[in-house]
Amino acid sequence: MIEDGLGIMTAVFFKGCPSRCRWCSNPFGLIPEPQIVYNRNRCIKCRTCVNVCPEGAVAYVDDAIVTNRSLCSACGRCAEACLYGARALVGRWMSPSEIVQHVIKDSMFYRRGNGGITLSGGEVLMQAGVAKKLLMMCREQMLHTAIETSAFASWDILESLLPHCNLVFVDLKHINSDTHQRLTGVRNEGILNNIRRLAGYVLTAKTPRMVLRLPVIPGLNNDEKTMQETARFIADLPGAMEVNLLPYHRLGTGKYEMVDLVYELNSLAPLDKSALHLYKEVIDSCCPHCRCSMGGGEIAAYSVDR
Repeated sequence: MIEDGLGIMTAVFFKGCPSRCRWCSNPFGLIPEPQIVYNRNRCIKCRTCVNVCPEGAVAYVDDAIVTNRSLCSACGRCAEACLYGARALVGRWMSPSEIVQHVIKDSMFYRRGNGGITLSGGEVLMQAGVAKKLLMMCREQMLHTAIETSAFASWDILESLLPHCNLVFVDLKHINSDTHQRLTGVRNEGILNNIRRLAGYVLTAKTPRMVLRLPVIPGLNNDEKTMQETARFIADLPGAMEVNLLPYHRLGTGKYEMVDLVYELNSLAPLDKSALHLYKEVIDSCCPHCRCSMGGGEIAAYSVDR
């Protein structure tokens, strides 16, 4: 199963995302700026962070270390001073050339298996200009290039990256736009249109390779009606189509507290992977050229060339 690219891939996470998916496993990628994260389990409440903060954003209140994020400038001084790793600065401003210099340090691992770079997020399309330059530089280094995107942007923005990608992962989180907005904060009409246009682009240009990914969240998007409508949408897409079914997991939920956010699905248990077989059967009924693949602890249903 394809997860984040072919072979060994170096993932570059772009910060900033226009969506607020209720099951997001990377809350560190939601805002575009660098930010301080705080792991309470490592903190011994020595108050060094309180003393070094130049903005007065960190305080000791009721036997707890509290960060006023409206005052925090993410200067990183508290993270540098913390001897126990309880505070860290996540994210930094980098140019495409600086990123490439880091990526090519891993080039010895790419030589076997067609590895390279995957631009993830957050949402890479929010920084499409930087992403385009980065992808072009990586292609000059003969690296395999992939992006992971929600396709929530104008078609022109998405299209600008395609000539520089070998592989594009696109998420389809819910087929109904009203429900999509309730679950992610944004509507999906533009997303569905971009997926259609992307499938047509791939069919015409014969590149990049496109993988449609369906996160399967129990009780939110795996009812029979949603599965049937999603399968019909996939069946109507032009050309060959690959689809990954991604079961809901709880990895990353502990990160929410580290940035003072609340994870809304705390009562939701990880998806029983056997439930994905039903979704695969629904896709098979509409897209006969499908098969099931196991890998990475997940199940992927994807259609072969037709």
